[in-house]
Amino acid sequence: MRTMPTHKDIEPDLDINENELKTLVEEWKTGKLKNLSTHLLGFVDRNRVEILKLARNAKSPEKLVVAAQKFVRRRGYIHLPLDMADQIHEINNEIWYRGEIGDFDRQKIKETWTVRHAPTWRRWRIKQIMFIIDQRASEVAAELLRPQAG
Repeated sequence: MRTMPTHKDIEPDLDINENELKTLVEEWKTGKLKNLSTHLLGFVDRNRVEILKLARNAKSPEKLVVAAQKFVRRRGYIHLPLDMADQIHEINNEIWYRGEIGDFDRQKIKETWTVRHAPTWRRWRIKQIMFIIDQRASEVAAELLRPQAG
């Protein structure tokens, strides 16, 4: 049995293709990423020490942003309650859709959604966070450079 490495990205290959980038830009412009974005700086602040370790205490904004993104790839989230709520919303949409076509086994629909869609959903969420970090790069760097409160 293969054990999970402790200091590797949970999603190492998160290249964003052209279509995904278009979707992310549209989500950003329409405000779909706003709820997620509101949690970014708090996450950066709470994880400052670990992010700075990844940046090897570099002070360049670019290296700090890269370190924040790397930390997100390792962690996989910035706000778990929001992720859970969003996944429940997606599952409920699937339950509604399946009900419209006569499938009313809610438990089976939930389990099927989880098996089929949860890994893809998580990868997309990480890509959304990476995009948000890019959009708010100057704020992320400033947060990491901000002196710690005593």
